[in-house]
Amino acid sequence: PLLCPQAQAQAQAQVQRKEGTGDGASLALGGECGCVGGCGLARYLALVSSAAHAHGFVFLPARHVRTFARACVSAFCVLSVPKSSVIVVTEISVRDPPPAPAPAPAPAPAPAPANNDTSEKQTETNAAAREDFKAAYSRQAKQHLDKFLREGASLKLPHGEAPKVSIVLVFYNQAHLSLLCLQSIIEHADNVEVVIVDNNSTDETNQLLDLIEGAVIIRNEDNRGFVRAVNQAINVANGEQILLLNNDASLEKGAITIASATLESAADIGAVGGKILLLDGSLQEAGSLIWRDGSCLGYGRGDDPNKPEYMFRRDVDYCSGAFLLFSKQDFDSLGGFDEDFAPAYYEESDFCVRLRKAGKRIVYEPRAVITHFEFASTGGMNKASELQQEHRKLFCEKHEEFLTQFFDNQQQSPLRARSPAGVETVLMIDDRVPYPSMGSGYPRSCHIIQELVARPMRVTFYPLQFPHDDWLDIYTEIGVDVEVMLDHGRERLQQFLEERAGFFDYILISRDHNMEFFNTAAILEPAIAEKAQVIYDAEALIAPREISQRRLRGEDVSETELNLAVKDEIQKARLADAVIAVSEAEAESFRRIGDKKTVVAGHAITARRGDKGFEARRDMLFVGALREDESPNVDSLLWFIENSLPAIIAAEPDVRLIIVGDNTAAALTSINQDSVVFMGRQVSIKDFYDSCRVFIAPTRFAAGIPHKVHEAAANGIPSVVTPLLAGQLNWRDETELLIAKSGDEFAKQCLRLYQDERLWQAVQDGGSAAVARDCSEQGFRDSLYDLLDKQSS
Repeated sequence: PLLCPQAQAQAQAQVQRKEGTGDGASLALGGECGCVGGCGLARYLALVSSAAHAHGFVFLPARHVRTFARACVSAFCVLSVPKSSVIVVTEISVRDPPPAPAPAPAPAPAPAPANNDTSEKQTETNAAAREDFKAAYSRQAKQHLDKFLREGASLKLPHGEAPKVSIVLVFYNQAHLSLLCLQSIIEHADNVEVVIVDNNSTDETNQLLDLIEGAVIIRNEDNRGFVRAVNQAINVANGEQILLLNNDASLEKGAITIASATLESAADIGAVGGKILLLDGSLQEAGSLIWRDGSCLGYGRGDDPNKPEYMFRRDVDYCSGAFLLFSKQDFDSLGGFDEDFAPAYYEESDFCVRLRKAGKRIVYEPRAVITHFEFASTGGMNKASELQQEHRKLFCEKHEEFLTQFFDNQQQSPLRARSPAGVETVLMIDDRVPYPSMGSGYPRSCHIIQELVARPMRVTFYPLQFPHDDWLDIYTEIGVDVEVMLDHGRERLQQFLEERAGFFDYILISRDHNMEFFNTAAILEPAIAEKAQVIYDAEALIAPREISQRRLRGEDVSETELNLAVKDEIQKARLADAVIAVSEAEAESFRRIGDKKTVVAGHAITARRGDKGFEARRDMLFVGALREDESPNVDSLLWFIENSLPAIIAAEPDVRLIIVGDNTAAALTSINQDSVVFMGRQVSIKDFYDSCRVFIAPTRFAAGIPHKVHEAAANGIPSVVTPLLAGQLNWRDETELLIAKSGDEFAKQCLRLYQDERLWQAVQDGGSAAVARDCSEQGFRDSLYDLLDKQSS
């Protein structure tokens, strides 16, 4: 009753069956999930569902409850079981899943390992377990093939009139694996052309080919080898792009679409490879390295594929031909695969090097995922290793001079060699992944990341205080090109910095408390900061804000105490080589007290106006993160609702206060008014800017410069603000905004702006002009790049 061969293989290799009563056998599932290699939660549920339908009940190990519950509530998974079935949670003894496989033998002799009998035995055990698992998978796949051939149903492959992508498959026996590959294409591809070359297979491949519809099929009378067969297939392919896909590989959802979009995203991208998983779910490679001696290494082999190191897009030396997408035009212009590398191995390394010589980049795309059997058509790992050794020598002779630019495997680790040399690296540390919709300085942090990536630099981002997040959100809002060190946090910062000592050219730390964490780590291990230029990004001087808050509470705080607090805060940047400030006033404090090279990089915003004018707009808008009771945003909102909103409602009964932003602060539960509408955090607030008439920023204590007012003005909605924010912006009253000192005055100014179209238009025009003057994208970029250039010289 198991639904996919991968799950069946795991069931055979890792799952214990126990005799049950009534309808038949119960099933105890082993491992972290119900199937392997990216089958994921949907197939896990399918496995449970199938067993429930077949046997009436399922024994579910207690350690599976979390996975099972997570699967059940996933929006894309549906659990279907008979009403009479029972799922039993039990502490049943389940055999552990196979350990991660040992790395494949390197083509070049490796340095002699340390004399460690235990380690050698463990490696042998791992390799044996992996081979056992592959054998079980193969047996289940053959049963699947036998059933398919007996039924005689046709295999209808997707195809279109003008396919963008031609998928090239080379068959030589292994029909059971070829069937799984084809079925994954049917499931996960659309509007493609499939070109199959069969190298005179002697197993059931011919029967399988007879059942295929919608493919271009070439049947060779002899085994021409992989390299020649690929050239033969691409010669007749019609797609603009060619996807080289091994017949022992299975596509995962979105792999082709994502890889194709990446190939088209820049003219200098020559080829795109994906994340390749082994059958047990461990990593085969996340892009590959070429060492100076011509030997190659799959980056991350045997590791957890979901580690941050493998979750971002980057340039690489080459990618495996198990999944490699490139343009047909580039392939033809280079003369195709070099047939000196026939029958196989090193042909994709050679092709990628030739692309690079032609000025193209090779890109690893982590969102394009396949599962790979590996070594299915070469006679096993030993035969493959022999071919690799022979072709490595040929590869070195052909590219001897070009190989001098690659890293030496005796001097550099795979981490340092994972991308080609010549691009600077930067580590950026902040509280959390900086989603623009979160406010609190994060829009600016996000923009800094984007500018660093565009420079280009290789960016690693370390969320120190809130280390857990979702990759889909990161890809959507931050991008795919940033290494985000999720699940590390404060506890692992010291270890991370020590492991990567000397790796980064720059270390950029935002916010004073994060700078303190870094100072502690650097004192414990000075090598952390020896090579890197350390830059403190003073998102805001916090001391004046805290003093203002204390004064609002009625505390008598002297100017001397304020000056000392500012000095103490600036001294936290003592290990920094340079400082980025958000305003000229704060920059001057760092220059005067800290004696640091300091540049100003405030906000970078492009002004836009919605289509709606004064008459088409209604309501007032507040934007800001409302997470903590003591925060400036919560204080300002509560103050406004108590001291200003009643007078506004009295004059304009239909007006509403629309509040956009995270609203989890406990103090907000006291607000219960129909005129106050909480919209929560929004990915985009463009529609709110375009529909509301007045923006309010009643902030009573704050630091830095108010991004919210810049953004509101940039989006064409005039603002009423406190004198504090007007001073931080250095904007003019009655021209670029309206200023209000008290609650009554705030209500009066809001009503003026809400009711007077001429005033509203004038302030809208003035605010837009101020944004263009103060928030230039080019000015922000120039300040940032100027600092980097000076620090590197």
